Amino acid sequence: MKLYYSPFACSLASHIACREAGIDVVLKRAELSSKRVEGGEDLWAVNPMGQVPTLVTDEGRTLTENAAVLMYIADRAAQAPPRATDDFTRYELNRWLSFVATELHKKGLWLIYAPDTPDAVKDYARQAIHKPLGVVNAQLAAREVLVGDHFSVADAYLFWALTLAAYAKVPLEAYPALVAFQKLHLARPAVREALRFERDQQQRPFAA
Repeated sequence: MKLYYSPFACSLASHIACREAGIDVVLKRAELSSKRVEGGEDLWAVNPMGQVPTLVTDEGRTLTENAAVLMYIADRAAQAPPRATDDFTRYELNRWLSFVATELHKKGLWLIYAPDTPDAVKDYARQAIHKPLGVVNAQLAAREVLVGDHFSVADAYLFWALTLAAYAKVPLEAYPALVAFQKLHLARPAVREALRFERDQQQRPFAA
């Protein structure tokens, strides 16, 4: 299985999920500005949107979009915690994957980080993102994970979003449950390994 990623892009969630689940995956680094992939591939050729994460299965099938990629990883987990264990848990997992994808990622962080977003729109996004942050904070006020009793792919996606928020001028001090969530899961071996790997990749020259 191959995972096309870019250091600290939203593909970090899929990277964490693979490590958490014990899935053997080949990581293919992409440069989002040029759409090049190390080794000479063209990201456009594997994903018509030129985005990460892009997952290519062992059977050669391609899957895009965060929620779909993360659900695929969860369903193929080699250990129990990342897996949706019953039908309603699966719906809840889909709920939170969709929530992070739409309310935090695309309506918030994507607008803030996109280089062509007007400053006024970035300022609006920084204000609007606080409502969904409040919803997630309430969900985590008396629990350590979004769904069920174990760390899931939804938590991996949220962890990425909160990590990026710190660099997007979105303060989290008003959300103690989110601060605690971030601190707690930063201690997970899979999270630390993924962060260390992507930090190392980010610091080395991109090899076209």
